[in-house]
Amino acid sequence: MRMKLKEICERLDGDLSGDGNIEITGVSGIKEALPNQITFVANPKYLAAIATTQAGAIIIGRGVNGNGKPTICVENPYWAFVKVLEMFAWDKNHRALPGVHETAILGKNVKLGERVAIQAFAYIADNVEIGDDTVIQPFVYIGEGTKIGADGLIYPHVSIREEVTIGNRVIIHCGAVIGSDGFGFAPVSNRHHKIPQIGTVVIEDDVEIGANTTIDRATLAETLIKRGTKLDNLVQIAHNVVIGEDCCLAAQVGIAGSTTLGDRVNIAGHGGAAGHLTLGEDSVVYAKSAVTKDMPAGSHLSGFPARPHKQELRIHAATRRLPELLPEFAKLQKRVAELEAKIQEPEDED
Repeated sequence: MRMKLKEICERLDGDLSGDGNIEITGVSGIKEALPNQITFVANPKYLAAIATTQAGAIIIGRGVNGNGKPTICVENPYWAFVKVLEMFAWDKNHRALPGVHETAILGKNVKLGERVAIQAFAYIADNVEIGDDTVIQPFVYIGEGTKIGADGLIYPHVSIREEVTIGNRVIIHCGAVIGSDGFGFAPVSNRHHKIPQIGTVVIEDDVEIGANTTIDRATLAETLIKRGTKLDNLVQIAHNVVIGEDCCLAAQVGIAGSTTLGDRVNIAGHGGAAGHLTLGEDSVVYAKSAVTKDMPAGSHLSGFPARPHKQELRIHAATRRLPELLPEFAKLQKRVAELEAKIQEPEDED
């Protein structure tokens, strides 16, 4: 793909400086960029790299000197760079020739929208509905009665079980499993008896689900992933969980059953939450932390069990001083023992 710099500038609604007719064929970081690529500077620590980068053009913020290179000046260089990435990545990653590959298997009463692509060896069960412009890549399984919206992208080896509902513009990466049985067993006479999981999974618009992530179906109602939420690779969402809008869950996060996350909750890698609790909106859970009780909106949590982040930092600071404090504590113990011995000595007789 090739675009003139002035065309990119128009799409970004920025201010152009330099030759707008140069052709841009790709996007790269400021240190790796080649003369036919565009890059950006959003972090002040990379300003010095403007003088040495080979990039053909740079996206910069207000008040930044482009050092004589062609630039596009915008209010938010990082967001503008994301938009440029979309321009160059769309054809390569998302577009596919519409139609059903001869090796794909479609069940009865399957409804396909316009320009849908069903690629090799995909299996689409009975009564499935797939919206316009959605791409189903090879070796995908879609169970009976599932509904997938428009403009979606389902990567290879994704398994979507029966009666699942997926919204528009949803991206699901390789190996993800949507609608697997929730982990429910009833202990009777020292044995675990499976509880049928007859609920469903609902994934709203603009959600992205990472590779090998699993989202379990509810026992009775629905496991719900709300609009705009992004799940990283290897995330586990248990049955009956509700994830709010615009949440971000990093790799290896685990959310136990029947827990509710408010809108815009961020959980860092290897963090998680126990079951049957509520984590309020705009909360942040730091890496390797586990929430074990209800937490209000705006909480910043870390540790195990998770507690307010500033409190956890103070605990860690105190813990690091233990090697120094223990010898002092031993000395104090010895002095106390000596004082107690003196107090207990009998008085001299006259």
